[in-house]
Amino acid sequence: MSRIINLDPMNANQATFKDGWDVYRIAALDDPYPVWAAIREESPVLDAGGGVFFVSAFELANEALRHPAVRAGSGVAESFGATEGPVYDVATSWLMSLDGEEHQRARGLVQREFTSKRVEALRPFIDAAADRLAREFATACVEQPSDLVPALAFALPSEVIRSLFAIDADEWQRDVVPLIAPTGEPATDPTRADAPAPGAAVAALAEYFRRRIERGGDAGGLLAQLRVADPESGRLSDRAVIANAVLLVTAAIDTTTGLVANTVACLLSHPDQLARVRAHPELVVGVVEETLRFEPPALSCSRTTVEPITLGGVAIPAGSHLLFCIGAANRDPDRFTEPDRFDVERPVERGAETLSFGGGRHFCLGAALARLEAQVAVRALLEHAPDIALHEPIAWRKDSPTVRAPARLVVSRAGRC
Repeated sequence: MSRIINLDPMNANQATFKDGWDVYRIAALDDPYPVWAAIREESPVLDAGGGVFFVSAFELANEALRHPAVRAGSGVAESFGATEGPVYDVATSWLMSLDGEEHQRARGLVQREFTSKRVEALRPFIDAAADRLAREFATACVEQPSDLVPALAFALPSEVIRSLFAIDADEWQRDVVPLIAPTGEPATDPTRADAPAPGAAVAALAEYFRRRIERGGDAGGLLAQLRVADPESGRLSDRAVIANAVLLVTAAIDTTTGLVANTVACLLSHPDQLARVRAHPELVVGVVEETLRFEPPALSCSRTTVEPITLGGVAIPAGSHLLFCIGAANRDPDRFTEPDRFDVERPVERGAETLSFGGGRHFCLGAALARLEAQVAVRALLEHAPDIALHEPIAWRKDSPTVRAPARLVVSRAGRC
């Protein structure tokens, strides 16, 4: 059975969603939040058809993410439209898609590199890289309006993850950056004949890591760590190693790029809040937390039920797909006061309880690193270019239903450009 969802409440334009995963299409709107709010108010657990249940209320999502009958989901593969081939192989073999011993083994090999202690040890490197990039961007912006996305939001997490993989800078720039760098094309329609195939970067990265392993180029860094045999549960297959290497690159760069860009975009779109942060730089921590709530770069996560459950009074059969709308849950008025207001002084302890990094056994391993990178990047930017302002309207990405971030964020410096 199909669902009719009002995509534009102001103009009453409607679109028919086929069963299930087509609810992803809402995320392509420039402002999906009113539509999500309407769904949350009417059906906080929406039976979208085809065995897909769309969960938009905070407490229900938070409960289900920790439910013992809920396991890893296939939402990312579905968002790519992948049912077979290299993209499907990767998306069904990485951490997000694993459970049980296989998940514990892979997660155990990686998580020690992302402990609070290890992340804090990266601070000097991140500080230096962010300072250099922000200074270069501030100088460039004196000459002409400049796009912050490639210059800082992407460049910083790209450099950090390159160092963690211990990949030579020249090789990284030659072989990896072209696969993952922002295109700067905000309105790319994925249905166009010349549009890149969904998941093309995932497939290309998988091939890169396959070749790197074949030539013995995995000495040191995260790729080598993934290939270490666990004394109890054994070694990951090469397919799982490659899949999780791809996950670490895409997750560490794509969503952190979004978090940095979203944080700057939120500040520049709310001049009163920007003024507060300029006057009180210590508020940067709260700025990042509020951005994670108000404009999270990761819009959703998915799970699968292995037993029948009841959620919000809705009976959900075993084998169903749960698609959790983080963007809607983080603006649930039953959880957050004035949820549609961007407030950099919203208590941090509330912001830390958002669902922006998921929940339960699949909570994001890179949460501490992403937070640190965003805080350092924004602080450096405001130090070197305190007078930046939006030069043109924000153009949001259209290439992924799971990522919310500017495709371009062009800024100028007041009175200079």
